[in-house]
Amino acid sequence: MIKEKILSWFRENLFAKVVALLIALFLWATVLGRRDFVLTKVMNLDILTSPNQMVLAQTADRIRVRVSGPRSALEKFIDDSKTQKLTLDMTGSRSGVMEVDIPTQQIHPPLGVKVLSVRPNMIRVEITDKKE
Repeated sequence: MIKEKILSWFRENLFAKVVALLIALFLWATVLGRRDFVLTKVMNLDILTSPNQMVLAQTADRIRVRVSGPRSALEKFIDDSKTQKLTLDMTGSRSGVMEVDIPTQQIHPPLGVKVLSVRPNMIRVEITDKKE
């Protein structure tokens, strides 16, 4: 009797149950596939100065950018030649030692990738006038 009830439960609306199971499996696989990955990329740091100035010293010539996003977008970020270096425009600066924040808004990751952190987030730069 119990066996018949169980079998009849499986047989009733079999098509709808199979479709519901397939939809549930598809949604489960989609949600698992959208997991974000975290990646750290090293970028070169270039300092742009006026033609009559030069950089004497800087505390870092590379930065570490930590990003998060889907694997395919992160692969684009790694391979993108535009994100191999970050340029700091110091053309309007006076001579001397100054601390400069690293502008994260100049890092342009692909759609879906978020910049989590930049290390160091500030560097010390010494600029001097060129002697002629």
